[in-house]
Amino acid sequence: MSITTIGNHLIHYEVVGRGQPIIFIHGWLGSWRYWWPSMQDMSLHHRSFALDLWGFGDSSKSPELYSLSHYTEMLDQFMERLGVSTPVTLVGHALGAVVGLLYTLQKPQSVAKLVTVSLPIHHGSLNERLLKDDPDTIINRVIGRNNSFMEIDSELRKTDPLAMNQLAQEVSQRNFADNLIRAERPLLMIFGEQDPLIQPPAGDYDHLQENGRNRFYVGLENCNHFPMLQETAKFNRLLLDFSLAGDDLTRLEPKEYWYRRTR
Repeated sequence: MSITTIGNHLIHYEVVGRGQPIIFIHGWLGSWRYWWPSMQDMSLHHRSFALDLWGFGDSSKSPELYSLSHYTEMLDQFMERLGVSTPVTLVGHALGAVVGLLYTLQKPQSVAKLVTVSLPIHHGSLNERLLKDDPDTIINRVIGRNNSFMEIDSELRKTDPLAMNQLAQEVSQRNFADNLIRAERPLLMIFGEQDPLIQPPAGDYDHLQENGRNRFYVGLENCNHFPMLQETAKFNRLLLDFSLAGDDLTRLEPKEYWYRRTR
């Protein structure tokens, strides 16, 4: 277990590998732990970091820190304290995808590429149970135990429900469609098309599925909320292809093992 501090607050993180840095940011359910398979695969080419956001895992539980602004500042200070060389690749899931996106907008010069997994685009894409229920209830009644994993279940007890509910409430009041369009860095959006917690873009937001302008969309047809665990090999290969593709995503061609919507 590795720990760094910001003021009086602890940040738990893990790191493996060498090369250009990549930082994994978890979502509302679980902690850094469910990124471990991806961290290991990416460590062949990247120095892979994963941290626990405040209120989750083994990081400090301090309600005054449970906000998007504090989390983006936390990410910035984490990188500074550890001397992480920039620009980095950010990989965020659900809540972590929001943090990664907002950080990229604030400091585009510090980000090489951004991967958002299950990003809640707008209020209608977010399951409202996240605003009021506890983590166990979400797993049992929304995700389903059959669609959960040991890496998730073993860490749920460490989550402060207030952190989950408070951040879900804040996210539910935001719309990130324009933020995605304004993001200056190469962007890969991944969604599990069977995700009951975060709905992929549809209707008025269908245009976000369009590839081009240094953006790429992949919908994993048979995936629930945790594609990094449900389709580990495909997910990791997708990350690797994206990270090694260079700055121009027009060179990134879909492979047979990618499932994506086309328009």
